[in-house]
Amino acid sequence: MKKIAFLCLTSLLFISCKKGGEGFLLRESDATKSKTALVILNDHAKNAQNFETVTLKGTAQYKTEEENYKIGLEVLIEKDKQIQLNIRYSDILVSKALITPDGIQYYEKFHENAFQGGYDVLTKFIGADVNFNRFQNLLLGQVLDSQNSGEYVASIEDGLHKVSSPEQEELQSTYFFEDENTLLKKEAITERNSNRKVTISYPGYQKVKNFIVPTEINILAEEEKTINLDIRYRKVSFNEDLQINYAVPKGYKLINL
Repeated sequence: MKKIAFLCLTSLLFISCKKGGEGFLLRESDATKSKTALVILNDHAKNAQNFETVTLKGTAQYKTEEENYKIGLEVLIEKDKQIQLNIRYSDILVSKALITPDGIQYYEKFHENAFQGGYDVLTKFIGADVNFNRFQNLLLGQVLDSQNSGEYVASIEDGLHKVSSPEQEELQSTYFFEDENTLLKKEAITERNSNRKVTISYPGYQKVKNFIVPTEINILAEEEKTINLDIRYRKVSFNEDLQINYAVPKGYKLINL
């Protein structure tokens, strides 16, 4: 169970749906006219959520060639401050994680282990820079990183606006957007000098009150083996009181990763 919780967390940090709350699915359209990368990214940034808190409840399915697990997932976000993950297996709480701009903490009940540290462990494990803002963006359907947007190149591919980082960069970032609301449909991050690649896809989006969130997130991580992590949000609520109560139980062993 420790392995399931850790792999779920690391996949997330790199990062047929039901409507959540009062939400409705957003309409999307194909891209037909070219736009500059700056225009596309600026239009996409307008979808950024101006909220205080959000609760996302759903499921996550983790798959490799050897393993296949489905878990319950609850995500509590206090914007730009902290994110708590509650992971359940067969409706039993098995793990909690607390992510802040300063670092990561988590514990799992099966082996009574706990971890506390910085993002460097996950960065080394995944092969790409990880920080709090990237993780928050991943959960909410925003691009992981749009710095130096003036250097990006835009084109149209398969009915989507494609925005790519300069080819000479060690980490290649490619984003795909639909045209109607400039919603992020897919992003791919590739390490130029290795076979590491992470692809994050967003099949659909919903609008809950005035807020836009994904209905589903599909993460495909490829290196020596292939990892699939599919997250589905079943219930979404904004600006309600959060019950963030992370505390490691007494007697748990602090481990290094």
